[in-house]
Amino acid sequence: MSFDLTALAKIAPSMKRALTITAVAAAAGGALLFMAVLPSRARLLSVRSELAGLNETIARMRADIIGTEQQRTKTAAAEAKLNTLTSAGVIDPLLGSFAMRGKALLTPLAQETGFVIDSVKELPPIPLQVPAPPPEQLYARQPVEFTGHGTYDQTAAFIARVEASLPLTTLSGLLILSLPQTPETHKALITFEWPTKGEKRLPPVKNGN
Repeated sequence: MSFDLTALAKIAPSMKRALTITAVAAAAGGALLFMAVLPSRARLLSVRSELAGLNETIARMRADIIGTEQQRTKTAAAEAKLNTLTSAGVIDPLLGSFAMRGKALLTPLAQETGFVIDSVKELPPIPLQVPAPPPEQLYARQPVEFTGHGTYDQTAAFIARVEASLPLTTLSGLLILSLPQTPETHKALITFEWPTKGEKRLPPVKNGN
């Protein structure tokens, strides 16, 4: 197919101008498309991708913050439970006597079960094996022997009541003796052990010279 230049020469000048303007506009539009629209579209896609990544990062950070707060709450609850157990379980001497402290703790429990405490005797403490490195605060096992009397049911109920009320208290000895004059009531020697604080380990003294 050949292009007839004579036909082009016969076109009116106004039409020529219109065709020229159309051609220039088409060229400008194409240039704008390649120079502005396509790069802007690519940049928009890149920004959308970056925004999606930032949203994922923010979501992870929020989850971490929530997890941190939950962990703090769990830690605080565990520390409170530990403090409760320690305060209720670690025995301190009363008027310089562990036996008196043990009697003060267990007498109300004995009265609830009908067991009668006749006497209390403090036994020598049993040191605990010290781990390596040694802790700052040392502990020991403090046994206290309770002599009393009651029926089998009262004695068993008393021991169970002590273990339920004082979780760190351990039954370490039990001897039941029959009393001929009272067949239903028996003499019982019951030994309980408590954790007790020992001497606090002091840091070594450094020589300043």
